[in-house]
Amino acid sequence: PAGRRGAALPLSANILDPIRATVVCDGPGQMLKVARWLLVEGERERLSVVRVKNKFADRDSSDYDGYRDLMLCVLYTGSHNLNVIGEIQIHDRRLHALKLKMHKLYKVKRATMAANIM
Repeated sequence: PAGRRGAALPLSANILDPIRATVVCDGPGQMLKVARWLLVEGERERLSVVRVKNKFADRDSSDYDGYRDLMLCVLYTGSHNLNVIGEIQIHDRRLHALKLKMHKLYKVKRATMAANIM
């Protein structure tokens, strides 16, 4: 929310992922195909992958409550020197259904005060 108390200035420095997309796949094979396409073919579309976070590879899943996915941070380079940073999450269909159910717990764990839970 704009005008958050105690937020660092400029407020734009607090924007973490303004553009996010989710791709839901049928199994790990399809997840890898999507990731491979973004890594290889994305460059042709002026979309560079600048970071890959593979939660399947993390041995300690306590940070994610056991949830796993692939997250790619991308940089779109447009005309007139326009650069846009975004995030593409690649999910397994069954795990994605679980994530939707787990979201309330996620909000409770991340909340700094009770009012943030609602």
